[in-house]
Amino acid sequence: IDVLNTSIFFGGYMEKLKIGKVLGTHALKGELKIRSYSDFNDQRFVIGNKLYLNNIEDPFIIKTVRIHKGNYLVSFEGLQDINLVEKYVGSIVYGLKEDVVLEDDEYFYDDLIGCKVKENDQVIGTVESIYFNGAQDILNVKTTKKTIAIPYVDAFIVDEDIENKVIEVQLIKGMYDED
Repeated sequence: IDVLNTSIFFGGYMEKLKIGKVLGTHALKGELKIRSYSDFNDQRFVIGNKLYLNNIEDPFIIKTVRIHKGNYLVSFEGLQDINLVEKYVGSIVYGLKEDVVLEDDEYFYDDLIGCKVKENDQVIGTVESIYFNGAQDILNVKTTKKTIAIPYVDAFIVDEDIENKVIEVQLIKGMYDED
């Protein structure tokens, strides 16, 4: 699942997903330190791929990429100088939704936001947000009285109909009490 709860449209035709943030620069050769929010890093951070910064419509093409202390160090074609990239520190990084090839059981976070969560044909809430806790993705489901966390794993997810925005779950005692 691609880490993202924001999708935007540039020029009205390409859907872009928030995939990271520029934290700073690294060395003098124009590398930007990017914290990734994407589960599809192996498809996003590849030489020759296009990334987008803030609301700039023209893509930035990856010239070099490497991992350093858990972040990506990325330089872009034509911008291999610290003086040319300092202005991008703090920028939000976007990637095209269409650039990631999903397996049948994979979804972007955006696809899950707003899904009705049902147990035994009874709606218990709506997916409000998703996050990765280091082991698995967690759905934050807003019920009528509170928000509950449901691990997005086979043990709890019975069926998904993302096209119709419905996720069927089977919860264990104590996970959800609407008292």
